[in-house]
Amino acid sequence: MFVRYLGHSSFYLRSPKGTAVVLDPYSNYIPYTFPILDADIVVMSHEHRDHNASYRLSGNPMTMKPTTPYPMEQKLHVARTGEELTFYAVPTNHDDSNGRRRGPNTVWHFYWDGVHFVHLGDLGHILTPEQVGLIGKADVLFLPVGGLTTIGPAESSLVVNQLNPNVILPMHYLTPEISKLGLCNATLPEFLVRMPKVEDQASTSMDLDLATLPQTTTVMVLKH
Repeated sequence: MFVRYLGHSSFYLRSPKGTAVVLDPYSNYIPYTFPILDADIVVMSHEHRDHNASYRLSGNPMTMKPTTPYPMEQKLHVARTGEELTFYAVPTNHDDSNGRRRGPNTVWHFYWDGVHFVHLGDLGHILTPEQVGLIGKADVLFLPVGGLTTIGPAESSLVVNQLNPNVILPMHYLTPEISKLGLCNATLPEFLVRMPKVEDQASTSMDLDLATLPQTTTVMVLKH
């Protein structure tokens, strides 16, 4: 599985068969360079403009977005490649006040080529036991670590313990480019120092598959 970090909370995933999924695309409000991409499926955790810019993708992708405050699942068939994916939605909140400040957030998770991917979106709190039960153990965890509008380094570390991932791909952290937008107040190194095993991929992309996932939790850092 090819995984490319697009910056902020957005990732591009492509299977060996060529199915392409984009997670949480951001608008030009975020001053990163968003590449020209075709996608079969776009997944959005919530309707804030730094997570819901599906219009930036070509290919007329099918869209997964939260439509209910209850757990849900949706099976999608990609006719172009013949692949079928089922996406599971777990309702959470964008803050630790039951969504009263920033609204709802959806954790999307799905299994692809035997790998369990979990994207936390703008999770704003530690997961409840019920939410942990619905999500289960993650193989690859897309984890916000920047604080202020999401969980920060300390809370992120606790969520790692809750979901016990093999691979952590950190996201939504403070960089010079977004320092004036009021989205984060913690940098990536502030999270990394809490993690026992960190690997810098020195690239925006990497390949992942079930057979080669690390056996112990490993943070794999991709360039933003």
